[in-house]
Amino acid sequence: MSLDNIELPGFLYLLLYKKSLVDLANGKVKATNKNEPEIDYLGGNEKKIIFIATDNENKYLNDTLMNFLNELLNACKLTMADIALVNFHQKKIISYQELIVELNAQKIVVFGLTANDIALPLGISFFQVQKFQQQEYLMCPSLEEIWLNRDLKKQLWNCFKEIFEI
Repeated sequence: MSLDNIELPGFLYLLLYKKSLVDLANGKVKATNKNEPEIDYLGGNEKKIIFIATDNENKYLNDTLMNFLNELLNACKLTMADIALVNFHQKKIISYQELIVELNAQKIVVFGLTANDIALPLGISFFQVQKFQQQEYLMCPSLEEIWLNRDLKKQLWNCFKEIFEI
């Protein structure tokens, strides 16, 4: 028996090529590219810094909060090209593992959610910088709460100084 003429049963092709076969029965072609993450985000993600917020009315954030976020980034000497802004509401289930694998996250700043919401196996209080595995996490109140409260802005700034080494 030659290796050039091996015939595999049809079910093995489905197992071997799950993400690259075309289902001719329904006429749909689903192209998947492993280089493109499934998590939709705004920004360039050049420095592997992930900002997660939740907004159920906008794709990412409303104009006011987007301007506030840009002010925060400018103060940290960062731009939108450096980060990936993810709206948790758009996907509903985003785990810290997905962020690490798909976006190669190094630093993850979460606004208005808990560690449990992103399936972290540990609890993190607001404004506590926590290292877990090779990533740094910061859990915060929502961007809107921070924007409206001067004391919360100060706490966030102190954490940003630590995380971004300002």
